[in-house]
Amino acid sequence: MIRGIVATSIAAITGTHGAEAAPTVTFNDSDMDLDIASIGEAKNDLSYKLMLKINSDNTYDIAGHRSHSSHRSHSSHRSGSSHYSHSSHYSSTTTTTRSTTSSSSSSSSYVSSSSYELGSRTLNKDLYGADVKLLTDNLVKCEYLDKSKVKTNYFGYVVYDENVVDAVKRFQKDMGLTTDGIAGTTTITKLTAYAENFKKFGDRALSVGMSGTDVIEMKNLLIEKGYIEGTTSNGEATFDVTLETALKAFLTDVGIEWTGETDSDIVFYLKKKYDD
Repeated sequence: MIRGIVATSIAAITGTHGAEAAPTVTFNDSDMDLDIASIGEAKNDLSYKLMLKINSDNTYDIAGHRSHSSHRSHSSHRSGSSHYSHSSHYSSTTTTTRSTTSSSSSSSSYVSSSSYELGSRTLNKDLYGADVKLLTDNLVKCEYLDKSKVKTNYFGYVVYDENVVDAVKRFQKDMGLTTDGIAGTTTITKLTAYAENFKKFGDRALSVGMSGTDVIEMKNLLIEKGYIEGTTSNGEATFDVTLETALKAFLTDVGIEWTGETDSDIVFYLKKKYDD
């Protein structure tokens, strides 16, 4: 019966506090006269133990525990009995809040200079990149910028320098835009369309009613030669009756018959300088 009680007690201690908390028990069967159990005293443990417990509310507890207990018992058949018991217990618990910090890193959308598309940003002085090159290509094609004046930086990117600013201003003036030298959405849109339709005089045969940059070039040549009054300009023009009359006069002077459309001979003589 005693063994059963002891076994049950040890099982309860083990289940609650762990195997380490259970005392060491020795049953003495050598003494046939006494059916008693000599229970060995648990070793005194004076070490200070720390336990970490993480709680559901994101805090954790640090518990310190030092215990010492001793129990001595003696009984005899005499009428007197003595019992001595002493126990001491020390416990400390510290609760610390564990803060979880979540930081969202702001991602900056970096665009490589070689990835910029023309029109994706406003262009002004000192900027560089693939879009600046496309802008200068259009300016060169439309004869607003000399190719020899296009400069690149150390990395090989075309730079929006003073030459580009001046070319943009000339284009803006011809298009009736604000002449600030900054290539914003309106300037870029107009320049792109202008470049797509840009044609040199001689690229196609011209006749009355046609419009384009090649028509304005023909008109400028007739102005330079004194067949039309006014000043030269850039942009586009329409081949109207007034322009046709001036062209016929010029062709008569050089001995070429007007057939109703321009050809290579007309282009040659109109572009020919007086000192050639």
